[in-house]
Amino acid sequence: MSLLRHARHEKFSQLVASGVKPTEAYVSLGYSKSGAPQSANNLLKRTDVGERVKEIQSLAAQSSAEAVILNRERVLNRLSQLSHEAQQKGQYSAAARCEELIGKAIGMFDDRSELLIPWNGDLAKLNDRQLERLEDYFLKQALGTDDPRVLESAKRQIEAGKTIIDIPGVDYDVVEAPAT
Repeated sequence: MSLLRHARHEKFSQLVASGVKPTEAYVSLGYSKSGAPQSANNLLKRTDVGERVKEIQSLAAQSSAEAVILNRERVLNRLSQLSHEAQQKGQYSAAARCEELIGKAIGMFDDRSELLIPWNGDLAKLNDRQLERLEDYFLKQALGTDDPRVLESAKRQIEAGKTIIDIPGVDYDVVEAPAT
């Protein structure tokens, strides 16, 4: 789609696509404040204007994504160049650091060992991090949510020794934990 024929409609589309409220965009273009909310809404409902807003937003999102990719590639290329230059000068620790940063950026050194829980059923064999992850998993399953606020509230209640988990705003059956 190309620019809209009506210059004020084009500018309105650009303003709305950039995040300006339709009413504010409408008034800023010299239209009357009287009835501005309704008029701005009607203008936004026009097929050509609505499509133009979507097009501008889509182009902006695409441009932002491309910029992020280009910046990432630029940084990785520069680190690669610096590593090569450092090696040429005998600065091996600097070269190694560049290679380390490149490896981290592409995910080579992510410690994924904690994602695996080798387990024979004996809780005593699990480390603290594995126990914490297992606890989080069971809590999410029990509450039927992964909302961090809800989970944190439930953890606080459990740590306080409460046997009934009651979280305001969550609609589920309250279950009393068996006494131990």
